[in-house]
Amino acid sequence: MPVMDADQRRKLEDQLLRKAEEAARILRREAETGDPAHVDALAEGLAGLLKTREFPSLRAAEFRELSRVYQRGAYQRSVDSLLVQAERCGHRGDEKGRNALLTQAKDHFAKALRLGADDEFRHGVERRVQATLMTSKDGVDERTKQAAKRKLDQHDVGAKPPNGIERRRAIRYADPVLTVEAEGRRGTTINWSTRGLLVDLPPEEFAHAVGGKLRLDLHCPDIPETAGPDKAGHRVGGRQIAHVVRLDPDRHAVALSFPDISTVMLDLMHAMKEAGIKPEPER
Repeated sequence: MPVMDADQRRKLEDQLLRKAEEAARILRREAETGDPAHVDALAEGLAGLLKTREFPSLRAAEFRELSRVYQRGAYQRSVDSLLVQAERCGHRGDEKGRNALLTQAKDHFAKALRLGADDEFRHGVERRVQATLMTSKDGVDERTKQAAKRKLDQHDVGAKPPNGIERRRAIRYADPVLTVEAEGRRGTTINWSTRGLLVDLPPEEFAHAVGGKLRLDLHCPDIPETAGPDKAGHRVGGRQIAHVVRLDPDRHAVALSFPDISTVMLDLMHAMKEAGIKPEPER
């Protein structure tokens, strides 16, 4: 084989890069709407191009990562679509159809995880699957009624804490006031929703910066305690992961966002309804 000079090699590299860029554009377009299996086939074609000996190694790593991101997005979108269809089957009482769709969704879910999907996606899907399994033609609880709305939010699962931007996509309520225990500190809500909370905690005394992740315990003092198997009183509420999205010194408050629609908050809202408590939206 004749040895290429520097100019010939540069031209070949440029040609290979142009082909890779075009393949990546097609892959991205298909990943937004196409079948994940077709996206995988396109990704394999791009991978073959990247293995060409003359392809610049640094750029090859960049294209491999892009391909992985696009494949992951395709499977995440497919999981969302399949779960929405499964939820609809559950509402119609079609358990066979629902279970077939859930099986396919779980397969695509596993592939999304192998491609690097994060814990927020994993937890959100697990909750949706549980809600879908509780859906029936004869009765749908409050948690499941909210599940169908998640389609609109699945690809933007909560505010992105690192940039400090808080995105409101749910009605905020000022009353009743909730009790929030955050890693040893107790506060109360200024407002709350299924997506997040504004908590009466002085930012200067708060140990977490914007983007920080913490575990909360949420309860509503106005909801009567329920009796458990041991006949002891049990508070309605539970634990919830949240991110810090804003420190608000003017209101002496901390804004927290949930990674997904909070099932703890949905449980609390259901308990409020059962107790005859009507939440008041923030004015």
